[in-house]
Amino acid sequence: MTLIMAFVGLMRNYGLGPDWFTKFLKAWSVMLPVAYVAAFIVIPNARKLAEKVATKD
Repeated sequence: MTLIMAFVGLMRNYGLGPDWFTKFLKAWSVMLPVAYVAAFIVIPNARKLAEKVATKD
C-alpha cells in the first residue's frame, strides 16, 4: 500500500521527470516506517473500540 501511495503522490506532484525513480525511493523510504508505526498505534486502539461497540447492548 505504501508503495502505491508513494508512486501516486510522486506522479501527482512531479510527474515522470528525469529523476522520478530517486524521488520515488526517497518518498517510499519515509512512508514505510511511518505507516508501520501508525499501524502499531492505531490497530490496537481500533480493536478495543470495536470490541466495546460490538459488546454494547
